[in-house]
Amino acid sequence: MGRLIYLDNLRSFALLLGIVFHSAIVYAADIQYAIQTQERSSILSYFCYWIHSFRMPMFYMISGFFSAMVVQKKGNKFYLDGRLRRVLVPTLFGLLFLAPIQYFLMEKSKIPSLDLVDFLIQFFTKEKFQHSHIWFLVDLFCFSMIYLVLHKWISQLAKGNFVHNFTYRFYILFVICFLFVLGAHTQFGKGESYFGIFKLTFTYQFSFFIAGVFCYEWKGILIQTSSSRYKPFALFLWALVFSLLLMEYEINDPLWIYFSYANPWYRSFHIFLWVASPYIWTLFFVDVFVRFGNQDGKLGRYIIEASLPIYLVHHPISLVFAYFVKESSLPVWEKFILHNLVVLSLSFILYEFFIQRTKPLRFLFGLKLG
Repeated sequence: MGRLIYLDNLRSFALLLGIVFHSAIVYAADIQYAIQTQERSSILSYFCYWIHSFRMPMFYMISGFFSAMVVQKKGNKFYLDGRLRRVLVPTLFGLLFLAPIQYFLMEKSKIPSLDLVDFLIQFFTKEKFQHSHIWFLVDLFCFSMIYLVLHKWISQLAKGNFVHNFTYRFYILFVICFLFVLGAHTQFGKGESYFGIFKLTFTYQFSFFIAGVFCYEWKGILIQTSSSRYKPFALFLWALVFSLLLMEYEINDPLWIYFSYANPWYRSFHIFLWVASPYIWTLFFVDVFVRFGNQDGKLGRYIIEASLPIYLVHHPISLVFAYFVKESSLPVWEKFILHNLVVLSLSFILYEFFIQRTKPLRFLFGLKLG
C-alpha cells in the first residue's frame, strides 16, 4: 500500500477546520463558549454544530488508520518514538503554555484586575486544571498507548473476521461503536472528568480511533477509489439529515444529563445520531478527497506539516481577538470575517517565520528536526 495522500490531506483539513470553528463559536447562538459577543448568529450556530458533528471523530479515525499502518510497517519502537516526539512533547508544551490562556481570559472577563501569576498558581492544581484545545492531543496520546498494548490482539481479531463485504464491515464497525458509546454513557455523563479528561468524550473518540485501526486491517472504508459520480451527493444528503437531527437532540437532550434521568429510547437515538453522523460525513469526505485531494505537491506537503503547529497556536490568538472585539459595535458577520483573517494570518506568520525555522520550536511543536 503506497502513500494515501488524500488521507493525509483530509486529516489536515479536519485540524484546520477547527480554526474556523473556534472563530464561529464566538458569534454563534445557542452555544456556550469561553468568550462570546452579545449579538450572535443562528446561522453560525448551525455551522458550528455541523463541524462539531464530524470533525474530531473523523480525525481520530484517520489517526487510528495511520497508527495501524506505522505499527505494522515500522514496528512498535518506531511508533512509540514517533508518539513521544510528535504527540507527547507538543501536548506537554501546549498544556503548560497555551491551554492556560483560555481560562485566564475567561477569569479576566469577570475580574479585570486579575493578576496572571496569581491565576497560574491556582490554575495548576487538580481542582482547576483543564486542557483547553490541547484535549485532543491528550486523548490521542492515550489512545496511542492503549493501542500499542492491544494492537496484536486487535490485529488477530480483525483477521479472524470472515465478513469481506464493504457494506457489512461498515455496519459492523458502526454497531460496535454505537454499543460501546451507549454502554459507556449508562455509566457516566458528558461532564464527568478525570484530571481534565472527559470520560464520555474520551470513550466516544476512542471508538473512532479503533474503527480507524480496523479500517486499515480490513483495507476498506478509508481506502477507496473514485466511484459513481452520484455517490457523494447521496452521502452528503444523508449526512446533512443526520447532522440536523443531531443538532436538535444536542439542544433538547444534553448528554450531561445522566442516562438514568433521560428517556432511554430518546437518549439511545441521540447516541445513535452522535455516532452515525461522523461515520457518514467521513465516507463523504473520503470520497471527495479521493477525487479532488489526492495530488501530491509543494503546497499540500507544506499544509500537512504546518497543520498541527498552526492549530495549536491559533486558539490563543482567536481568544485574545475575541476578548478585545466582543464589545465592538461592528456587525456580527464583519467581526466573524475579520476574526478569521486575523487568526489565519497571524497563525501562518508565526509558523512560517518562527516555528518552522527554529529548532527548539520545531521540537516543541512535534516537527521533524532534519
